[in-house]
Amino acid sequence: MAKLLIIGLDGATWRVLEPWARAGRLPHLAALMARGSWGALRSTVPALTLPAWSSLITGRNPGAHGVFAFRRLAPDRYDSPGLASAGDLRAPTLWEIAGRAGQRVGVVNVPPSYPIRPVSGFVVSCLLTPPGERFTDPPELARELDGYRIDLQPPRGIVLDDPVNREQALAYLDGLRQLTRGRTAAVLHLMRTRPADLLGVVFYAPDRVQHCFWTYVEGGAEPDADVAAGVAAVYSALDEALGELTAAAGPEATVILVSDHGFGPKPAHAVHLNRWLADAGFLRQRPLWTLRRKMIRKVVPSAWRGRLDTLDRILVHRPRSRAWADTLEPGTAAVWVHVAGRYPHGCVSPGAEYEGVRREIVTGLQALRGPEGEPVFQAVRRREELYHGRYVTEAPDVIAVCAPRFGVVYHSLRRDLGQRALFSPFREEGFSGAHDAMGVYLFAGPHVQPLGRHREYPIESIAPTALHLLGLAVPRSMDAPACTSLLDPEFLRQAPLRFTDDVPDATASSPGWRSPEDEAVVAARLQALGYLE
Repeated sequence: MAKLLIIGLDGATWRVLEPWARAGRLPHLAALMARGSWGALRSTVPALTLPAWSSLITGRNPGAHGVFAFRRLAPDRYDSPGLASAGDLRAPTLWEIAGRAGQRVGVVNVPPSYPIRPVSGFVVSCLLTPPGERFTDPPELARELDGYRIDLQPPRGIVLDDPVNREQALAYLDGLRQLTRGRTAAVLHLMRTRPADLLGVVFYAPDRVQHCFWTYVEGGAEPDADVAAGVAAVYSALDEALGELTAAAGPEATVILVSDHGFGPKPAHAVHLNRWLADAGFLRQRPLWTLRRKMIRKVVPSAWRGRLDTLDRILVHRPRSRAWADTLEPGTAAVWVHVAGRYPHGCVSPGAEYEGVRREIVTGLQALRGPEGEPVFQAVRRREELYHGRYVTEAPDVIAVCAPRFGVVYHSLRRDLGQRALFSPFREEGFSGAHDAMGVYLFAGPHVQPLGRHREYPIESIAPTALHLLGLAVPRSMDAPACTSLLDPEFLRQAPLRFTDDVPDATASSPGWRSPEDEAVVAARLQALGYLE
């Protein structure tokens, strides 16, 4: 029996789960809510799968673990050095800390877990795993999970909640239901055959459904009864998973239900941030760029075309640009300042000029208003105001978090500068739902008070709380306090929090992608999910 069972519901939000549970549609979740404490779990910036789960399992903010997005960030070059993976997570995880202390550990589909970092127990890797690559440790575990599927991506470019795509929508929903049931069965098998003190599993289905079918889950219009039933069947499978896994863990186990971020409706407006930077004089756009592109494509031999038909040769005059933006996820923009000595063609001097450019950008974006006079950004911060730790210098110079009705687009330099207007309708990937910062937590067990709805906690609070519930000392370098307000006072009196200095970290040596082909396949999968350009 597990001492501690952590169940992750990717993208879960109380704005869906609470009304569905209270209406009797999620009875197992309702039972956990009744005997536990639950509330909002504030995600990372950006509110995105990879940095958020990384913070949840390390207890550290992205500046201290090094994962800021699905792509690696490089503040000294003009393109990304590639996809991030578990090899970029440069902090010890909850699983590793518990294993070193003698606890048996099981990890199932918790990002980032490819390439696999072995633990004292077993690992089934995550959505980053390329097809055909080893996805378990120990390797022979894969034979026990014959036919196991990690994820199911939606059909690319299809608006699944549009009635014309009804058959594809129904097939995708049924696939997600089967995926959920298969994961539940696999975890139950592992709980019987490879018992662990600490077991963590993540179900991806809530994120997938809410991206594609938000109009169904939020309680709005349900234009197709069969699609609505398909959505409900996925949530029913998730609720059954909660009941079955909780029962298998036993009455003495503590259950922690978490999500990496929340969800809401997609933005109404796209804000073209590079258009704003160009209009404000920070970004220099080349003149006659459409004519330049036509001439290159018409005159230049195809063998040479790829070297000339680039953003920097066609659209952006980089040496004369002081700043530009790209998209971390559709609700969060990164602004990079073109610092001399950092970039090959940098033109902004470090020190006073750099700070002056950042101050102008922050002030300008904070003052920016939308078509109806509302603020476009709910937060605009310098990187050191959001993050702390040894990897802060890898973060964007300025991070802008959109207000709920606004979003930023992928391929933002090309698409933003191709627009004359600052705003346009938001049409990213045909999705109807988008991430927000408010995820979920729920604790239930013998050492948890049944407080019902409780206070907000940051996502970094989960790891220290889990370690304490396992009877282990909490590393002092973890960023957030444990969730002690929901624990039983008598338990805390008998088992007060203990802290420890960090041990030398040997977690940064994991290999990256085995081949460019593997990386490209995973990138295409993430693009279909709306996570990448």
